[in-house]
This record gives sequence, structure tokens and C-alpha cells, in this order.
Amino acid sequence: MNYEAAEGKLVLYSLGDGMLRALGISLALVNAKDGILLIDEFENGLYYTVQPDVWQFIFRIARRLHVQVFATTHSWDCIEAFQKAASAEKQTEGLLIRLESKKGDIAPTLFDERQLELATREQIEVR
Repeated sequence: MNYEAAEGKLVLYSLGDGMLRALGISLALVNAKDGILLIDEFENGLYYTVQPDVWQFIFRIARRLHVQVFATTHSWDCIEAFQKAASAEKQTEGLLIRLESKKGDIAPTLFDERQLELATREQIEVR
């Protein structure tokens, strides 16, 4: 498959997985205007060092477009990136919800930004 630019146009698949993932999230945000966006396994394709920037972008655009974002992850790096972005973004509320099976029921545990900052600083398991 030829991934080179033709006639000055960029072939999207010539970009790396991270760029394609960020582009996909961006397009999904725009399409979710005034609604809800679900992101499964947020960190897929995104190198851990860019995740805080992607989260900050999501916070800004979601606030502007009135989108409530729900994302799943099993990644500690992703949780730390979310916490950093949530702390930096003063106008947006970030919340981590841990779901756990207890005696056959699903029990949520909520971590607000302050609790999440403490948990990530002290490396308290929240996954």
C-alpha cells in the first residue's frame, strides 16, 4: 500500500497510531456536540507522554461543545495523565469512577480531583 502524499494531500494512514487515535477522538468529540462521548481503552495508540495533552484537549473541547465524556482504562499511566490534566483544567470537573464486583453486584467508588491527586501522588491503587 502506498502511504505517500499524492498531489499535496496527506494520506491519513501514513500517520502513526497515536495521531490516528487523537484524530478519531477529535472527530468523535465534534460529532457528540451537546451529548455524550464514550471512549473505550482511552490509551490505545497513545504514548504515555502525550496523554496529558490529549486529556487537556478533550476537557477544553468537551466544555466548549457541551459533551460529557466517559472513558475506560486499565492503565495507570492513563489515570495519572487524566489527573494531571484535570488539575490543570480549572473550569472542568474530572471524576474517576472505579467499578468493582462485590457479592455479585457492581459497586462504584468515586474519586474527585482532590482524592485522585492524593491517590496518584501516593500511588494508591484505584483501578
